[in-house]
Order: sequence, then structure tokens, then C-alpha cells
Amino acid sequence: MNKLLILTLLTLFSTSALGTNEASGVTTITRIISYNQYGDGDVVFRIANPTSSCYGYWINKNDSGFNANLSLLIAARQAKTSIKVYGLTTQRWSGSGNLWCKLYAIEYNE
Repeated sequence: MNKLLILTLLTLFSTSALGTNEASGVTTITRIISYNQYGDGDVVFRIANPTSSCYGYWINKNDSGFNANLSLLIAARQAKTSIKVYGLTTQRWSGSGNLWCKLYAIEYNE
């Protein structure tokens, strides 16, 4: 009985976590803004074809992958490289009334 309960709980939690992650189509970065002090160094960016749930995306200097993600963003913007962006729709940026999603991942596309 306990194994069934644990399996059910794991399924519920993993399903809800996956439901918060939304992927854009293949697109390009149109804008990057870096804040010196807001949020201790937040960086926000927009894509050419935003999703209905994510107006833009944000990362924070305290995020584990901040440096790697910022490097990917700048390189993709400069080279006009196609990317796909995954955002967490439940983690909104407090710096705007628009629906900015927390960045989950960036994928380079050919």
C-alpha cells in the first residue's frame, strides 16, 4: 500500500513540474536587458515569436547557470542564431506587469 501511495505522489509531482515548463518555437532573440541592481543583477530577454504564456524570459545572477546562459544569450543575439527557449510559467519576474517566465533552458537550433 505504501509503495502505491509513493508512486502516485511521485507521478502527481512530476506531472505538475512538467506542466510549468513551456517551449517556444524556433526563434531569435530580439532584446536583452541587464539590470545592475534590480534583483541583484537580473537579465531579461525577448524573442521574436513569444508564446502566449511568456512575454519574455528572465535569469538572476544567483542562478547556478547564470554565466553559461548569459553567454549563450549574447552569442545567439550577436550571431542572430536560431534558438528554442524553455520557460517556467509559474515563476514570474516581479520587475514587470507582463508575463516574464523564469528561464529553464536554451537550445541552439540549426
